[in-house]
Amino acid sequence: MSLSKRELTIAERYAEGDTYKEIAARYHIAPSTVRNHLAAIYRKLEVGNKPALIRALSSAGAAGDGVPPPEVAAPSLALMRNLGPDGPPPASSPSIAVMPFATLGPENSDHVGHGIAADIQHDLTRSHDLLVSGRSSCMALYERVLDPAIVARQLGVHYVLQGSVRVQRDRLRLTAELVEGETGTLLWSARYDRALADILDVEAEIALAVAGGLTIEIEAAQHRRRGRLPADHLTAYDWRLRGNRCLEQSGATNLRKAKACFTRALELEPESAAAQAGLSIAFGYECDLLLARDYGASLEHHIAHAEAALALDESDSRGHYAMSCAMMLTGRFELADQHAAQGLELNPSEYHNLCNRGYAYMALGRFADSVAIFDESLRRNPLAPNSCLMAVALIEYLVSNYGQSANALTRMTAPYVQRASTLAAACAQSGHGATARAAALEFQRLRGRLPESPKGRKRAEWRAFWRKAYPYLEDEAFAHMLEGIGKAELPVWLIPLLPVTPDVDRPST
Repeated sequence: MSLSKRELTIAERYAEGDTYKEIAARYHIAPSTVRNHLAAIYRKLEVGNKPALIRALSSAGAAGDGVPPPEVAAPSLALMRNLGPDGPPPASSPSIAVMPFATLGPENSDHVGHGIAADIQHDLTRSHDLLVSGRSSCMALYERVLDPAIVARQLGVHYVLQGSVRVQRDRLRLTAELVEGETGTLLWSARYDRALADILDVEAEIALAVAGGLTIEIEAAQHRRRGRLPADHLTAYDWRLRGNRCLEQSGATNLRKAKACFTRALELEPESAAAQAGLSIAFGYECDLLLARDYGASLEHHIAHAEAALALDESDSRGHYAMSCAMMLTGRFELADQHAAQGLELNPSEYHNLCNRGYAYMALGRFADSVAIFDESLRRNPLAPNSCLMAVALIEYLVSNYGQSANALTRMTAPYVQRASTLAAACAQSGHGATARAAALEFQRLRGRLPESPKGRKRAEWRAFWRKAYPYLEDEAFAHMLEGIGKAELPVWLIPLLPVTPDVDRPST
């Protein structure tokens, strides 16, 4: 059953990260009407969650002649086992998923429960002996799956940490439970009723209790050094949680909100390495997703705040993650790899650090090492694998496995403009012209929303655009990508390309 024009518009805005309220304000309808539309959309498309909705929207334009079949010898075929309906198999090492804590209290305060869970997860990722599931996958299951056994099976982990938090004035009431996934047995639980200023101590206690005999002394010592939070620092902490929550929700609007939140946190606590790193990452995401209104200025802020974060705390992996991302965007791949390696050493179980090292390896042409890293990344984050799959698709494209490149792209759950252009290139290279044209149309639709998208056919403007879209490809790889983009009849006008051959399924004119 097809969607109406209004339903398709609402579905696309929701898939791109807009909230009910934002969609309602855009189209001058009530939030409840948006909710009703989405319920109808879910029924028509026969999907039960947002990732499935995004997949359905992404594949809607590819019905033409289909995508090229995956090559049997493609190096990434084994990675796809982590994206099956039953989730990845549990690792041999102890593994855990930290679910967002339910926030009990006033509306628009869910950032507290999400933020506390994220901080506990960050503490746990410092342990070399504990595998921690990716944050995005945990959020994908939040609110639609309550049974820890199902969460454990979907994410391929042994244990699930869940809980709730209520903040009343200057008091914090928090409960936490550690559940064994296979049996559903409650292994440990605790209730904390403390002054709100003690929140960091509570987070550290939970992380230490969950890890049991594992060593997280560095993080615990860091919390002890901080001591009780002064009033201004407590408010700064809340702004940082809000900023982190906006980063998780993504989209241009949420990235602007994230920058405002981290900026406010730094006004109150100028020595916060975490806030500096968060602000750097927000600017970096703007650049990576081509959402920056002034790309050059955003990139400068991205680098400056990453440098500030590392100057304040070189032992925080988020600063190294931010700096590695910045170096990738500027083509300094060796430096990017160095910071990615440091971030991964500090937090070996953090999904973003794994993924970042994979991109650095890819940029350096170390494809086998990159695929191995992404194999583990997809195991950690099977329900929100977009960044990993984008890199896998690029690797497969660069080694001319166009079918497997397209296969990886169709598994993505977000309509990135780079996804559309790469899919168009892969399908054009393999002679699947109808699918290439559908992806090209999707690219044109998406790039029209980008602030710095070229409006004409000027060579210099398109050179800059494609370089921003694929900053992690060295010159030869970049030329290979442009070859496919040209065959898909997307605008290139950059460098001399190989002769364009007509699509086999297109009638001559």
